[in-house]
Amino acid sequence: MKYSYLGPEGTFTESAVRRLAPFARQTVPFPTVPAAVEAVRSGRFARAVVPLENSVSGVVPPTLGELVAHAGELRIDAQVAIGVTFALMAAEGTRLSDVRRVVSHPHALGQCRQWVERHLPHAEPVLADSTAAAALALAEGGPATDAAIAAPETAARYGLSVLAHDIGARNDATTRFVSLRRTGPEGPPTGRDRTALLITSDRSAPGVLTGVLGELSRRQVSIAWIQSWPRQTARGRYHFLVEVDRHIAYPGLAEAVEAMRRGVDSLNLLGSYPYIVDREVEGERAAA
Repeated sequence: MKYSYLGPEGTFTESAVRRLAPFARQTVPFPTVPAAVEAVRSGRFARAVVPLENSVSGVVPPTLGELVAHAGELRIDAQVAIGVTFALMAAEGTRLSDVRRVVSHPHALGQCRQWVERHLPHAEPVLADSTAAAALALAEGGPATDAAIAAPETAARYGLSVLAHDIGARNDATTRFVSLRRTGPEGPPTGRDRTALLITSDRSAPGVLTGVLGELSRRQVSIAWIQSWPRQTARGRYHFLVEVDRHIAYPGLAEAVEAMRRGVDSLNLLGSYPYIVDREVEGERAAA
């Protein structure tokens, strides 16, 4: 099976691919989330693995944008949460005092902002499409005064020197990644499942969202996550992505979804899928 993912090689997303699909026949990095997703929508790849949310910096907008824009075409078929740690790296010979720009993905820059402000107060933050893309740019001849924030193992992969380890604001930070496929029947329950729903309503009656979510509460279905996304065609109106801790095969959830449909303009099933927590993350939680 062929997997596309947010690249280049060395991203946290590549680690998520190895966790979700250790026996994948082919894995190919793409420069952006939309490009990785398009590879699946076009039928060239079976799955795309992309980041959904970080526990410190929040949702990954390109991924949520793709889920909303292509709700009728895509399904989430697996999700994994993995621990993320960051290092500051630069070309061989660069010293910390030489650094004038720090390059990385917006989420990595956000998580490491406090360390950078304390140790490199005059450095300019510069955005990259991914942490590994920032490291690769340095390895391919970036300015000697640039440094990148990426996973520690990325430095060895691209021949860079680590200037500082563990620079994130939290050592228990995690990122959730989703595997996306084209629409089709859901897989069977595994006992550790989540279901994602995309809810849209133009109705102006107060409490519309509260009312439809109440259908879940009445049937003992726990909401794991809810995220709003602005509608481009209706100012002040939103889509809502709701994730619950049940498989759609659970009778209570199926009943709730049918009841919710009557209270909104549209409700799309984005998938019922196993939710995997990496063993290292589980160990950190147990020790906490």
